[in-house]
Amino acid sequence: MDAIRRLLILKLDLRDEMREVDTLRQIVAQTAAGLVSVQVADCEQPEAMIAAVTDGKPDWVHIVGRSDDQQLIFAGGKQENQKMDRIHLVRNLRETAPTLTLITLNSKLDNRDLGNMGQLYAMLGMEQGYNPLASRLFMPRFYANICSGLPLASAAKAAMEAMQQEVVQHGGIPSMCFSHTIDPETFAFLPRETVMN
Repeated sequence: MDAIRRLLILKLDLRDEMREVDTLRQIVAQTAAGLVSVQVADCEQPEAMIAAVTDGKPDWVHIVGRSDDQQLIFAGGKQENQKMDRIHLVRNLRETAPTLTLITLNSKLDNRDLGNMGQLYAMLGMEQGYNPLASRLFMPRFYANICSGLPLASAAKAAMEAMQQEVVQHGGIPSMCFSHTIDPETFAFLPRETVMN
């Protein structure tokens, strides 16, 4: 495993009114400076996402944008509200970047995602689908936790415990799919010994 991990933020919502990109950059800079490099790509269409992944060769992709139960929605560009099937997109991303091991997005995950893991170690989304408030509260905490060396399952559990109960009650429950090749209780995206050095 390389010491430097590559996070690519694919911005499908070009307006990013909740400033998710800035928040994630700040969290990674505070907790994993020198260990995780962050690139951001504005994506008005699916081809731009594939090009960014091809060029960036990321270990980890975070998708900023809206979705419905099956489609990711491109917003704020010239072709407003263009959509792409989530399963098809994830398959394209993982085929384009063999180093890709983690995808996080603000979209519903279901059994189709579990069958579409390929080389991915984990996918993280929302149990009830698109929920910007829950994602805005959960994702930065989750990222801070994994960048601090916590295993994936512990990082997610600690981030969920820190969320406000009212957000959770309104469908803001994160959902994770794990590969059978890792133990999420012990697998750390950034091993603690790397973070400590």
